[in-house]
Amino acid sequence: MLSFVQETNRLNIRAVAVILHNDNLLIHKARHENFWSLPGGRVEFFEHSDATVIRELSEELGANATVIRPLWYVENFFHYEGQHFHEIASYFLTELVHFKNTQPLNIFDGIEDDQDLIYQWVPSNQLNQFTIKPEFLVERMHSLPAQLEFIKINEIETR
Repeated sequence: MLSFVQETNRLNIRAVAVILHNDNLLIHKARHENFWSLPGGRVEFFEHSDATVIRELSEELGANATVIRPLWYVENFFHYEGQHFHEIASYFLTELVHFKNTQPLNIFDGIEDDQDLIYQWVPSNQLNQFTIKPEFLVERMHSLPAQLEFIKINEIETR
């Protein structure tokens, strides 16, 4: 997985699935965290980021997925668990194929043994009731871009 560490700084290259079903967005979090994010994971060497989304959804949910199109290319600087992160992420509009667990507001577990992830479908008109990171997602989910957008986020002071 593409993640590089230098002292307290970490660079991650991540691919993210934006999954909507009947105007509900699929979010997830580690059980111990106080914020939600979108499913996805780190890109592996020589793996295209759209393929990463498909692989991660299979590993995390046992689900087959189809990437529809890219939405956002995001460079995000943030602080998490004592480290400064520089994350480069590609966000893709994605569809789950024949996925049965789609009931809104029902929390369910992921299937990865080494990850304690929980998932929830949230009605788009209730997203502002959740702490979702990065924060731009709550507003932008109401009007997905017609073409790829470049977003820069800086939540930390840089040199």
